[in-house]
Formats: sequence, C-alpha cells, structure tokens
Amino acid sequence: MKTDDLVRFTFAKEPVPVSLERADLYRKLTRSIHHDILRIAFPRTLELLGSEAMGASIDQFLEEGGPGTLQYPRVPDDFIEWATESQHPQADLLDYERATVRAERHPAEIDHRKAPSPAEPMALNPTLQVSSHFRPVHEISPDNPDPPIETNPRVYLAWRCPITDTVARQRVGLVIGRCLGLIGTQALTREEWIQEALDTETGNDPESLRSALLETHRDLVSRSGLFSAE
Repeated sequence: MKTDDLVRFTFAKEPVPVSLERADLYRKLTRSIHHDILRIAFPRTLELLGSEAMGASIDQFLEEGGPGTLQYPRVPDDFIEWATESQHPQADLLDYERATVRAERHPAEIDHRKAPSPAEPMALNPTLQVSSHFRPVHEISPDNPDPPIETNPRVYLAWRCPITDTVARQRVGLVIGRCLGLIGTQALTREEWIQEALDTETGNDPESLRSALLETHRDLVSRSGLFSAE
C-alpha cells in the first residue's frame, strides 16, 4: 500500500476499505489523537463551538487533507492555516489562542536580556507574536460569540517574559502597531523611535501620538516587551 493511500484512508470521512492488517485500528487511533490535540490546543474555541461543532470542524480539516506533517506539535498550526484558507468563522480566534503557545515555545534565549534605558537603542522581544484582527477576538465568549467587525483592525501582541516564562499580552491600535514595526527594522532609542514615528504617521495629531507612544513604551519596557538592543 502507498503512503498516500493510507493517509487518505485515515483522514477521509468515508474511507475506501484497504487491505492492511489493523488499518481500522490505526485509523481510529490516529483520528482520536488529532481530535485530542486540537481540542486541547484551542480550549476557548472548543467552549464557544461546543464539542459537536468542534468535532465537525476537525473532521472537515482531516477530510480536506489534514496536517502536512507527522510532528504533532505542528498540527494546531496546520489547523489554523486550513481554517484561514477555508474562511472558518473562528479562524481569528484560533490564531489568537495559538499566539500564546508560539510565544511560549519560541527558541530565543532571553533570560539575560535587560530593559532599555531611554538613551539606549531598543529591540523587540524576539518571542513577540503579532497578529491583527477586525473582530475584538479577546472579547469572544459563549455569551458574546460574534462581536461586531470593526472598521480598523486591532493589533494583538503576545510575548514570553524572561525568567518566569509567562506570556504577556497587549492590544494596540493599528497606528501604534505600525510604529512598533519601526523598532523591528532598526535599533532606535526612545526619542529616535518617537521622532521616526511622528515623521512617518503624519496624519495623526503629534501630541496625542507622542503621548500614546510614551505610554506604550512604558508598558512594554515594564513587561519585557522591549529589551536593550544587543
């Protein structure tokens, strides 16, 4: 039997019988493992959809090809990719949930990193995960399953903190998100960053933007979202 035939037999909703000893057992165990992985990986989505609807989504994912890897830790990311491409209604929530794990598992060593002084060039925490969504995904719950789509997307940040390995989160507007992107491309001091942002975001009130940038800087420095550049 070809490997592709076995994969198709395992993931198809209504598989064509195959001549392989214990193929049915292999199919049952493999599908069960994938269901367990995805239910554990996305508890908020599971709570929102309910067990039956979540199971149906997983079955559809498997039916349409399933994961592209044999590495179980990658299965949730493949599920998100499928959900996004298939326009699953909760694709944004799935991505929001997964950002925590991506930050936790990022290979960067950060325990030695220090907070920047105002005069030092800054760098973003290398574990930082950035995504933007038009729905306020942090508000989604069984009591608020479908919050309204907003005109401008919110930018969601998640990063791992040194020493404690806890994951911190923050939400910022699109303008502040773009301004933070400036730090991702070059090492800037606080004042250099603010001036670069003011020069770039010319459609905003300068004083209001400066105030928002200073507040964002204080918050991210205090919670290890920004480090002194190496």
